[in-house]
Amino acid sequence: MTCGMRRAALLIRTHYVDAGLRALIDGLRRDDALDVFVLADERRGGLDFGDVPKVALPQDLPQSLGLYAETPNLMWRCGDYGLYAARQQLPDYAAFWMMEPDVRIQAAQPLGLLAGFPPPEEVDFLAANLRPAEPDWNWGRTMDPAEGPIWRCLFPLVRLSARAIDLMLDERRQASTSFRAGGGDPLFWPNDEVFTASTLVRRGLVCRDLNDFGQVYDPANFSFWFPISERELAAGGQEGRVYHPVLSGQAYFTKLFRLANEQGNLEGLEQLVDRLVGAEWTPEEALGHHRSIAFARSQLRLADAPADPYAAQG
Repeated sequence: MTCGMRRAALLIRTHYVDAGLRALIDGLRRDDALDVFVLADERRGGLDFGDVPKVALPQDLPQSLGLYAETPNLMWRCGDYGLYAARQQLPDYAAFWMMEPDVRIQAAQPLGLLAGFPPPEEVDFLAANLRPAEPDWNWGRTMDPAEGPIWRCLFPLVRLSARAIDLMLDERRQASTSFRAGGGDPLFWPNDEVFTASTLVRRGLVCRDLNDFGQVYDPANFSFWFPISERELAAGGQEGRVYHPVLSGQAYFTKLFRLANEQGNLEGLEQLVDRLVGAEWTPEEALGHHRSIAFARSQLRLADAPADPYAAQG
């Protein structure tokens, strides 16, 4: 591995290890355009990635960095904490890409695609869906508009310059001190998306959307909500594009099932389950999915039924 201040590293952010993730990392490492590291949340125990270099995030990471640690789902909400650890452990890199395990880069040379963006000397922050936050965005309420504009982005795939990370760590430390002193509600600690975008825009660093240099994502296929079938993507994904969230098997169905329940569209999920038999799951697995859908529908009927069986009769 070659380190140099003009080279970037790619961090694969994860709290687990399995065969699918190992295969993803092995595939990325075949492209030497970036150095690849695992950014491993090891608060619940060590993760073994063999010969893949790793930046470990231990239980006491927030305290060691001087950062607030009381918010629920801390490392999921505050992915920027991992960037601070990587910056300290790998000080020779000029920038870091950070990628979640359910991101897919559809390209013959996926890391070459990332390496083709303008260097960190020209752009400090790259992210998808980078824009001023809408007034009703939940995370927007966690930052004070009196201190400057509130911006948002998506954090599954981002790149930050070393100086941007250093600035953010200073800002997070100051915010941690004042948040504790003021007895802040842990639920209102800013997440990575609002904190990173708003802080860097307010401080005048160069922040650009990933699509500003030619389209690499479609908002319909790079979002927080609707999952993409990994097998369908492999068969028909567009070259030179990035996708998120890309899932397969039970994880894919679980995400779809949650969305269908929230949106009241169990019928649409049934149709999708049937369409993907042989592609995403076996007929036996599809039968199990249909049973889950039937159970969810029965629960909805029970929830809609009157508490008194004679109440509807007057």
